[in-house]
Amino acid sequence: MQNNITLNNRIKLLLNGSETFRALKDALTKAEHCINLEYFSFHDDETGNALKDILAERSRKGVKVRMIIDAVGSWRLNRKFIRGIEASGIEFRMFRPFSFHRDHRKIITVDGTTGFLGGFNIGDVYLRQWRDTHLKIYGGAVSELDRIFSGMWGADVRTFKKNQCSHSNDDVPVRIMASGKGGNFRAIADEYIRIIKSAKKRIWITTPYFAPDEKFINALISASSRGADVRIIIPSGSNHMFISWASQSYIDPLINSGIKIFTYQDRFIHAKTMIADDHVASVGTANLDALSFEINYEVQAFVYSTKLVKELEAVFVKDLENCTQENIEIRKKRPLSSRLKEGIGRLLSPML
Repeated sequence: MQNNITLNNRIKLLLNGSETFRALKDALTKAEHCINLEYFSFHDDETGNALKDILAERSRKGVKVRMIIDAVGSWRLNRKFIRGIEASGIEFRMFRPFSFHRDHRKIITVDGTTGFLGGFNIGDVYLRQWRDTHLKIYGGAVSELDRIFSGMWGADVRTFKKNQCSHSNDDVPVRIMASGKGGNFRAIADEYIRIIKSAKKRIWITTPYFAPDEKFINALISASSRGADVRIIIPSGSNHMFISWASQSYIDPLINSGIKIFTYQDRFIHAKTMIADDHVASVGTANLDALSFEINYEVQAFVYSTKLVKELEAVFVKDLENCTQENIEIRKKRPLSSRLKEGIGRLLSPML
């Protein structure tokens, strides 16, 4: 799978559910030709139905609407909800209910000119209970998102050729990386490691699930040893118990290597972001664990923009206000039961 750097992009950072879903609704309502939607989790609730109604209305107006929804991530969707989608003329596919691989992407493209990707799934819970990050993109990178969707759909679904995409005076270079069908399941993990190895000043990461492989851990430790400021924000708790235990097992060796670990104490933090030095930023769907690195279908934007780096830096600093920094002396006092759980989580993490 090609992962070319695209130019002529304009980027908007979306930081909460209300802002993200408002932007999605606005873009979808204005669709004139085609909408492509690929999501891990789509809920039958107020937010999900609002988007479904917009998609149905656009379909009835002649817009070509295609949806791919992951069968496991959206297992609560009932047949009545799906029949309502199909009755409006939307082309609908459910991704592999019995596969070990999951479609963990969150992609929407509109008319080949506007695209969205990031951490937010579709549902009410993401409005209030989660802290997440999403991107809205205008320009050449949208054709890459359409191409990725096309690979999953199994046909060329693009309405516009690449050179017909709207251009922006911002001229932001963006590399869209996809893991999964037609490419390499480790593509995103390897790009993360490549960037970490080349960083000189800092690596600041936010991730909801932290159970990476040895290559990733070694890259972080190496960056810290050569003087880079390595900071990682993870949740204080998790909706996946074993991953939460596994994450805790990595903290002590990283702290001992000079890496700063912060646990987010407010809502569940679900953002998957990284900034490297002052010129590389990343936002997408990939977690730092075995599922995202080796098994799931993911999509990640790597943006070469000092402006976006500064925006994500401000977000990171703001998130630190709701964090507690992990302290090695305090951690030495945690009970044996906690250490046992961490060992179990670490052992199971490659399978979670």
